[in-house]
Amino acid sequence: MLSSYKKAYERARKIKALKQLTPAYVRWTEEGQQVIGAFVSSTEVTSRLSGKGYNVYLFETDEGLVRFSLGATIDGTVSEMFAKGVVYAVTYRGKEKIAGGRSVNRFDIEEIGPIDELQPEDDDDEEEEDEDEGEAGVRRRVRQTAEG
Repeated sequence: MLSSYKKAYERARKIKALKQLTPAYVRWTEEGQQVIGAFVSSTEVTSRLSGKGYNVYLFETDEGLVRFSLGATIDGTVSEMFAKGVVYAVTYRGKEKIAGGRSVNRFDIEEIGPIDELQPEDDDDEEEEDEDEGEAGVRRRVRQTAEG
């Protein structure tokens, strides 16, 4: 038995058994920037500038927990589609100028599938394609434009 919490922490750190619970915040700055991971949750927050609400999304990725926003416009469409435990690829496609001197962020959002249906990567086996679901198991592709 370990004699203290600090020793337990040090041992866990040494064997790389710690899991970071504080998510990193993703700022969409470069076209092609991507988050690939399982949807965990979303929280509505209020903008200090406009006073309007928008969602902050939490995803579990290969690098750990990340959070990001997509903008109020896309929230109305995509937030209802996200399902807990389903893996998505969110790709930033840059800014687009709109009327009134404003700009919006553009994203591609692709659903990969439920995490429990995804097979572990096996370098020895060829990846099989399911004809009903399309290439790489992508079931649905959603193109949306989000306010920047």
